[in-house]
This record gives sequence, structure tokens and C-alpha cells, in this order.
Amino acid sequence: MLKTYFIDGDKGGIGKTLLCHLLVDFYLQSNRLNEQKNHPLILFDADLVNKDFSTYPIRRHDGKLIPCFVIDLSIIEGWQFLERKLSRHVKNNQSVRAIINCPNNLITCIKQCDPHEVGAIMSRINMLPLWIFNRSPLCLLNLQERQRLLPLNYEQGVAILNLYFGHQNEFLHWNVSQCRHSYVTNGKWIEVTLPCLNQVISGSFGGMQIDNWFEYGYNGTQPSLGLKLAFNCFLNKSRKTLSEIELLEVV
Repeated sequence: MLKTYFIDGDKGGIGKTLLCHLLVDFYLQSNRLNEQKNHPLILFDADLVNKDFSTYPIRRHDGKLIPCFVIDLSIIEGWQFLERKLSRHVKNNQSVRAIINCPNNLITCIKQCDPHEVGAIMSRINMLPLWIFNRSPLCLLNLQERQRLLPLNYEQGVAILNLYFGHQNEFLHWNVSQCRHSYVTNGKWIEVTLPCLNQVISGSFGGMQIDNWFEYGYNGTQPSLGLKLAFNCFLNKSRKTLSEIELLEVV
């Protein structure tokens, strides 16, 4: 079954592009290790202000390009284009994974279109929101605004606490919120963590494919063995989180 991940969060720099690349790496590794349970990828970059996800070509291990489309979700035609690209995978019941790097102002984009039509498209393409948290109260408020505008589409999802911004216990606004109680404790959301990424790696990553970082480095500088080991440790921890997300069935 098609699953369409909407990678979303409160603002730029929260970790959306990183999560997109982590998902790509996770599925490429999974597809290589288990060819019987293959999940083809199709990618979309809707962050027109900072198109890091679509800047560099993304390739499978056999060298073939993975399609990555730049789309404008501030117009209904952008949503319709998204549905056209994914509809055949829905009809053929293919286990494709679509990854969408959302713009910071996604809620504004939805309001500029017809929220009812956008919600219908989200349902038809099996949208699953992956909401990345920092510790700001605005992060929680922006998620709640989406849930109020499109309650059926945000009935299920994943709350991802990015530990780059602090320990899990320090996400106080989220931890004590009625929203968490309603959606995670008593609802269909799950809560996971994204481990803390080394600041040096974070600064040098630059939105490139993870394999390319290991092979070519950044700005002509090869990462040290220590940084490679640190990034591998981060990837191994992240894959446990991503495995939980993959196990979720969109209902």
C-alpha cells in the first residue's frame, strides 16, 4: 500500500530535510537487504524557499536516479499534480513510499487553496504526517492548528521529538499538553525520538544524500574517521525510529 509521508514542522532548521534524507537512506538500505519486500521511492520538495531536498540528485544503489519533483502547495494545481503522480500507485496497490518535504508555511498554503479539496487529496494518497518537534510552544500550536483545520487527516500521525534541541524530558509544552494526551495516549498518534546529531556533522551535511556525504564529504573536505563513526552511530539509532514509522498502517 502507498504511504505518503508529509515531513512537517514549525520552522526552518527543525530537521525536515535531514529526516527526508534519513527516510531515503532507510528505505534504500531496506530494499537492498530485502528485495522481496521492496518499497520504491518517489520524492517531492515543496519547500520553495530552501530547496535542499531537491538540490542534489538522489540515486539508488544501482546508480539510477530517484525522481524528485519540486511542487508548489500554495496553489491547488500543486496538490492535483501530487495526486496525479501518486494515483497509479494507489490503484495498483503498490507499496511505494512517497516523501514530501513540506514548506514552513504549509498551513497558509492549505488555507490559500480549498481545505476541503486538499483534505480529500490527502486522504486519497494515504497521507501520514510526521511532525518534528523542537521545544518551542509555537511548534505545538502550529500542529494544533493543522489538527483543527483538517481533523480527519491529522487523526493519525507521528510526533518526532528532535533531541538535537534537548533531552526528551525537556519538551515540556508537548509532554504536558492535552494534545499529547488526546492523540498519543488515547489516540492514533505515536511518539518517537530522533537522536541528537553531532553539530559538526549537522553543519557540514548541507542537504546532500547520506551516501554522498560519506564518499565525497562537503565543500571538498573529507569527513574524519571520527565523524564517520559518529554519523554511523546516529544512523543506527535513527533506523530504529524509522522502523517504528514504517510499521504504522495508514487507516
